[in-house]
Amino acid sequence: MDPAALASRMRDHYVAEFRCFVQTQVAICPQGVPELKLRLSEKCALFDRLYCVDFIRGGSPSPIVEFAPKYILIFDALRATFGNSLLLMKHLRWDDVLIRHDVDQPPYDDLAKWFRSWFDPEDERHDPNGDVSKMIHSMLLQLGLLSIDFGTAPPDAFWEILQVLENAGAARIEIGSSEAEPNHLVQ
Repeated sequence: MDPAALASRMRDHYVAEFRCFVQTQVAICPQGVPELKLRLSEKCALFDRLYCVDFIRGGSPSPIVEFAPKYILIFDALRATFGNSLLLMKHLRWDDVLIRHDVDQPPYDDLAKWFRSWFDPEDERHDPNGDVSKMIHSMLLQLGLLSIDFGTAPPDAFWEILQVLENAGAARIEIGSSEAEPNHLVQ
């Protein structure tokens, strides 16, 4: 399968399930809000301490509700080139993407610019008529690893972060997931 088609299929599958999740949550709690952005405590390791919850209920004892997809699409591992980088795609779960890379000095400024664009902390691109935000939900930076919840962002967000790494000199980029659970995988 073509990597671009695969990423689009994974995103579309995830967002379709996410929309059903939001409809269910709104039926349970009409005053709830999907995709609400929060700034977390100083101890938080997430990029800029920003996190977008999947759904928050108003006034309930457990206000934050996280979406867990019922099914995760599986595929045979892919090996391709991405610019000057070798791209390996082993698993792809849209809300749990691990991007391993061999960049010695991650391009912090470029990563921050990408994050601001796709998380949109100031809601500059917010569409009040949209049913999803089209934004990522979080990013965690570690040496040689990015962990990203792509939320409802379009596939362009995925390809742009890979471009940031390729531009920084990554020779190898490997895509995986920390939660590729065999009992929830479908083809």
